Amino acid sequence: MERAKLRNHVRRLANDARERGRPCDWFEALYRDSDGSNDLVPWAGPTPNPHFLAGMVRPEIPREGRALVPGCGFGNDAEELATRGFNVTAFDISRSAIEWCGRKHPETSVHYEVRDLFRLPDAYRKAFDLVVEVYTLQAIPLPDRSAGFAPLADCVAPGGVLLAVVRGRDDGDDVGDVDEAGPPWAISQAECAAFETRGLVLESWEDFRDDEDPPNRRFRMRYRRPSV
Repeated sequence: MERAKLRNHVRRLANDARERGRPCDWFEALYRDSDGSNDLVPWAGPTPNPHFLAGMVRPEIPREGRALVPGCGFGNDAEELATRGFNVTAFDISRSAIEWCGRKHPETSVHYEVRDLFRLPDAYRKAFDLVVEVYTLQAIPLPDRSAGFAPLADCVAPGGVLLAVVRGRDDGDDVGDVDEAGPPWAISQAECAAFETRGLVLESWEDFRDDEDPPNRRFRMRYRRPSV
């Protein structure tokens, strides 16, 4: 599907889900209809996200332990962490996405689960040495996504790190009309301050343009929960 048609298709799915009062339901429709094709999921690709990989080179990133990948999609980022020796849990609200993870990675060591970001189990709380958030929050419109920062932050263990990559915008910019602007809906630095209200400390913030045509503004950030 050509890029413009795919964007319009995704927008229709997202708007229909929002009108039903379940703003995350469109993920299941998207993955169900994709038949496992990367070309029919805007953020999917054959390899791990390059901006996530670039963030992993920093020496401050944990090199072992338990890792969590929310909104894992087809599982490329989760599988990358597993190859690095992490004990990985990855979840997606879409059952179809999780089923495709099993088909695409039949020998996986990753624990794939169907989960809702807004209803995570107590067992996730402060349980992970590394939490990797790539493009999940930006796919949820305001005001719904405001409640998504806290559960992600709460998963980070003492001494652990949250590594996040999002579409970025200036604090003063209007996120745009929900029906026309996205997904994705760009995230401001002010919104990301919600991580700090849950006890995380900002260690690194990168504001850059990617190599897409046209380029997109991205934020890559690293937060840590103090050990004590």
